[in-house]
Amino acid sequence: MGKIRINNLKYFTKNGVLKEERVLGQQIEIDVELSLDLTAAGKSDDVADTVSYAEINDLIAKRVTTSSYNLMEGLAAAILDDIQKDFGNRLTSVLLRIRKYSVPMPGLFDNIEIEMERAFK
Repeated sequence: MGKIRINNLKYFTKNGVLKEERVLGQQIEIDVELSLDLTAAGKSDDVADTVSYAEINDLIAKRVTTSSYNLMEGLAAAILDDIQKDFGNRLTSVLLRIRKYSVPMPGLFDNIEIEMERAFK
């Protein structure tokens, strides 16, 4: 088994429950961890034997920039659906983290993070 990770993908979005979030927007960061068998790719040195992280990046960017959600959980589930649809036959699981900054709530904190994981096999 092996893992491919893409860390700290950054996007400016207009997601959120509150009107201010949808008007002003905020930065989010996304980490994705793909679990899969990398044995064949290690031997062949061929991208056809793995999952292209460039394609995963494009898939996530498309979802984040063309859709809007009240909840980060909704965005995470949609990204997991997209990954499962296009790459689920090659993956055993995906772990996704989304961090949201500039959250309009009282208190001192860096960000809010949600984590969702989905197994495919």
